[in-house]
Amino acid sequence: MGKLKIIVVDDNQTFLEGIIFYLENVLSHEVVGYAYNGKEFLNRWSEIVIADVVLMDIQMPVINGIEVIKRLLWHFQEHKVIAVTGFPETVVLRDYISAGFRGCVFKNRIFEDLSTALDKVVKGRYFFPGNIKIK
Repeated sequence: MGKLKIIVVDDNQTFLEGIIFYLENVLSHEVVGYAYNGKEFLNRWSEIVIADVVLMDIQMPVINGIEVIKRLLWHFQEHKVIAVTGFPETVVLRDYISAGFRGCVFKNRIFEDLSTALDKVVKGRYFFPGNIKIK
């Protein structure tokens, strides 16, 4: 896997800054944009167009991650999106796949799973944790 262009969307500033640092300095990818909520993300079309992958928080103010992805994929069907959530008990596999997510990473396992998730999703496969609820 080469250097990816990634957008990160998360309403937690500390988490957002940490994941950007990790993506750029540990995994050697390029963060081409970030946003603190879904509405802000949807207003950044120029960044969205050049991204290989979007990391999208689910629980956010203004517009939640699932609604944002439905809107994004209406315009950019080819985009690869990975859900990022701190609430694994609320994740339902069927809902995430039908919304258009290609993967999901839990925040408490982000450093263990993100590299694998990015690799699989970029290659056109899915990445979902083994303990995710199916329905």
